[in-house]
Amino acid sequence: MTLEEMIYHRRSCRSFTNHPVEDALLEKIAAFAPKPLYPEIKVHMEIVSRDKVKCICPWTTPQLITVYSEEAPGYLENIGFLFQQMDLYLQMLGLGVCWLGMGRMNPKTTREIAGMKFVIMLAFGYPKGDPLRRNGKDFRRRSMEQITDQADPRLEPARLAPSAVNSQPWYFTHAGDTIHVHCSRKGSPLDAGIALAHLYVANMETFQFFKAGNVAGVPGHSYIGSCRIEPKTEEN
Repeated sequence: MTLEEMIYHRRSCRSFTNHPVEDALLEKIAAFAPKPLYPEIKVHMEIVSRDKVKCICPWTTPQLITVYSEEAPGYLENIGFLFQQMDLYLQMLGLGVCWLGMGRMNPKTTREIAGMKFVIMLAFGYPKGDPLRRNGKDFRRRSMEQITDQADPRLEPARLAPSAVNSQPWYFTHAGDTIHVHCSRKGSPLDAGIALAHLYVANMETFQFFKAGNVAGVPGHSYIGSCRIEPKTEEN
């Protein structure tokens, strides 16, 4: 499957074997370079062994990917954008993946990175059974009408995006050909970045992200940013 096709088949995996991923595959994963939402924000991603982290989850894998970031404006949505591309890539390789919001670095075995804050980690490894969904009916997500001010098939990849406790805190509004992205103040901008990652992966050739001026607010939400995506045709 392609990275885009994974949007419609991925799932969070919570059942792994204890077999570590081989070095050759780890090197391939380390070489993968996801596109940032904000290229100017410094980010550090690293594959670490299980002894480097602390997590209450009983199924933590032999290796994980951790991410640190500068605490600059937009850093959370930037991490969500980057890490969801990594999530899709890992699953494209046939691995199981799960976001660990409860995970922390082990201060006894890891060093701090100057000027950066640990944000979150991904557990990944060989799944027990088939980690993928067979069809779109397997998703439990809000309807299109609940996440946007107008029906827009371009937003289907974002509708299927994962989020913390499946909260789906994003809401989209339209102004001409521009889509404005808002995040519930009860949710995390990181989740909005995950939804934006799905929009980018599904529209790599035409996706444009930017900050717009004079965007009408959505009650209970904060403005994250705006994007433009060209409608797909048979030619593109």
